[in-house]
Amino acid sequence: MPGKKAEVFTFDQERAARVRTFFLKFLRHSKGEWAGKPFELLPWQWDDVVKPLFGWIRKDGTRKFRKAYIEIPKKGGKTTLCAGLSLYLLIGDSESGAEVYSAACAHDQAGMIFQEAASMVEQSPALKDHVEIIRSQKRLVFHRSRSFYKALSADVPTKEGLNIHGLVFDELHAQPNRDLWDCLQYGGASRRQPMQIAITTAGWDRHSICWEQHRYAEQVLAGIIDDPTFFAFIA
Repeated sequence: MPGKKAEVFTFDQERAARVRTFFLKFLRHSKGEWAGKPFELLPWQWDDVVKPLFGWIRKDGTRKFRKAYIEIPKKGGKTTLCAGLSLYLLIGDSESGAEVYSAACAHDQAGMIFQEAASMVEQSPALKDHVEIIRSQKRLVFHRSRSFYKALSADVPTKEGLNIHGLVFDELHAQPNRDLWDCLQYGGASRRQPMQIAITTAGWDRHSICWEQHRYAEQVLAGIIDDPTFFAFIA
């Protein structure tokens, strides 16, 4: 019997540029010497991550990639990038009723992306009047599209019933077990083009969900595993 015909993907420069423009036009840095200045993606952030992750599309116009594993060194601007991607998925991705989550092993770690995203909103003239910040719930609400963002952690009692459009999983190497990861895997099943992004620095435990994803990413990059829905970047 003839093999299944491989799906053909195309690169949409305009789709990718939309994300870059969102960062530059709507987001502002909140700390240090760059506070208040537009968020201009660094060359590696744009060329190696954002551009391919959002630019490649399927025949039906939806994104090619649904899962991403991004491993970068410490002090690489991970939290800031996570916050920016979370805000894009919340506001700029044209998804009505979007549910966007950031996840981490501990409540404090989960709150880091929220704090950065909330500060970006407060610094942005274009967003501060349109995005409600609910600090007590670590939640942002974009009322125009009835969408929200919320920080989750492993110590939150229940995460069942989530209808995930976007998930940014921070510091995957710090997860003590795979429970939170497994719980969130299929939360986007009913969405048209869900995006799940794991961003982490390198870990050491070779019996962990992070090592499992790291090895999978290596094999995708090497062409050993053919998974067109999985984006991998290891630096």
